[in-house]
Amino acid sequence: MIKPKYLLLSFILVFLFVSCKSHKNSTYNSIDNTPKILFLNYSIIESSNGARTIQFNNKKIVNGKIKRNDLELLENGVEGDLIFTELNSKSKIINQMLIKNPLIKNIEFVNESKKFQTQVVKLDKTQFSIRLQLKNETKLITISNFATNNTLIKTQIN
Repeated sequence: MIKPKYLLLSFILVFLFVSCKSHKNSTYNSIDNTPKILFLNYSIIESSNGARTIQFNNKKIVNGKIKRNDLELLENGVEGDLIFTELNSKSKIINQMLIKNPLIKNIEFVNESKKFQTQVVKLDKTQFSIRLQLKNETKLITISNFATNNTLIKTQIN
């Protein structure tokens, strides 16, 4: 027969092991829910006939929160702009934003009379980045032409 003293000691040890295990899981879950920022880097090339090709360069996910988002609303779009779309695992749209035409750059410089001047430069190729608050349900990112809504690239987010 087991003595009550050993029985009590056994219950205490089992309780301590269960408590420690539970504590580890809650710590892991709180780390898992840390807000994350997703950085996506792409290259875009426009051929002489106007066809665009986008290539995925890399992505980086870091802990943090975005204070403000620089992407614009779709209503402000014009031909040449791009549509950025976040999709969940069932291809349902989570969010859509506008990316102003990355092939058009406004260059500001000082002219001969020492006054600021702005010049619009049209590029054939360039790199651009997207920064967004990563949502847990985001699984796929697409970038499409604004005017035609044709998808140019899909990026899987794991």
